[in-house]
Amino acid sequence: MDPLKLIPLGSRIGPLPPLGGAAPAAKTGGPEAAGAESGPTFAQVLQNTLSQVAQLQTTADQAAQQVATGQAQDLHTAMIAAEKATLALDLTVQVRNKVLEAYQEIMRLPL
Repeated sequence: MDPLKLIPLGSRIGPLPPLGGAAPAAKTGGPEAAGAESGPTFAQVLQNTLSQVAQLQTTADQAAQQVATGQAQDLHTAMIAAEKATLALDLTVQVRNKVLEAYQEIMRLPL
């Protein structure tokens, strides 16, 4: 199972523009104007993704609680929900680590 398919980000981000056709920010009216035209901002995508991870965690907790109390007889569904939540959290942590590494690398660049 591909862990990247657990959180479908492609439909929210949309297609990326080709690099050759990108216009400088000064000609388009600045970053505010470019962000308004291109769709959701990075912060919005990040917030949506984190809320999806939190929702997966909540669903897994509820499924485990139902199995523990005897309300649900289907252990498979609870285990699948728990595994989805685990994979989503692992992916989120790895993305955070890569972002921090990139930030630290940028901070090490000479001025």
